[in-house]
Amino acid sequence: MDLQLGRAFNIVSQTMPYILYRAMIYGALCGAMLVYLAVLGLIGAVFGSGAFLVLLVLSAGAGAMLGVGRLLGEYFLYLLKAGHIALITEIITQGTLPEGINQTEWGKERVKHYFKELSVLSLVDQLLKGIIGVLNRTLFDVMTILPIPGVEGAAKFSQRIVDFSLTYVDESIIAYTFKTKNENVFDAAKTGIVLYAQAWKSVLKNAVALTLLSYAFVFACTVLWLVPFGVLSLLLPATWTTTKFILFILALFLGFSCKWILFDPIACTSTILTFLKEADSTEPDPEWEARIEQACDKFRELKDKAAQKFQEMSGRPGEAPEAREADPQ
Repeated sequence: MDLQLGRAFNIVSQTMPYILYRAMIYGALCGAMLVYLAVLGLIGAVFGSGAFLVLLVLSAGAGAMLGVGRLLGEYFLYLLKAGHIALITEIITQGTLPEGINQTEWGKERVKHYFKELSVLSLVDQLLKGIIGVLNRTLFDVMTILPIPGVEGAAKFSQRIVDFSLTYVDESIIAYTFKTKNENVFDAAKTGIVLYAQAWKSVLKNAVALTLLSYAFVFACTVLWLVPFGVLSLLLPATWTTTKFILFILALFLGFSCKWILFDPIACTSTILTFLKEADSTEPDPEWEARIEQACDKFRELKDKAAQKFQEMSGRPGEAPEAREADPQ
């Protein structure tokens, strides 16, 4: 297992505008959370801490039911992550970025060129997650990646760790779609799935290792935030229980934000490096494609989408194939 964290860090350091962009987004989310908790805290000060906790639980439940996090991811964060992946892939394949570019604009245009609409990017991402999840549960013995001997609960824990690592794998396949410069992103994703199936153990092993490292990173960052917030909490009057609870929640959120801002881009790049290395030395096997198609409905849906896209592309009037394959600059 070679995580190539040093090389991944070097690549990510060349995309600092995107790191700062991520920091701004999560900083804004943190500010919004602070205002939200402050309002609830004010209500708690008037009606008691019980009212604060009831409103917190109810509002969190309403947000989950309405899919607020998913909407944020699909219509904003997907574009940010995909643009960053496009930059990372360019550095990996070309060694450097084009001179004089605005990184955020270049990444956004690359995403729009291949995926056209955010709904397409969201659909591809959801199909990839679904397909990889099914493959890991049916065709692959993922327990060999994280063998934890013992009771059934340990096996379920191992599976959950593997599931959490899927985000790094599907981002690697998104990177593969940029590398191939295939205008039909559904077809590129289909091929990427087949290549993953042929090299799943090395790719997934790295992704799982990075997921475990991310837990350690979150723990360390959360402790670093808990120390100053804990000192501040001790200085507050003992009756300010709601305020102290808000400080605790903020420390947790900031600990996870450090992971999202700093660790995830490096972990994603590390997994992309592993996947693209395997893809460069592997030819898609039709037998594996047939096995995946038999095992997974979502893969059949992905193939249908690829066929439909080819029909649309071939029906474009007055556009030569060379134009369709042109790489945006």
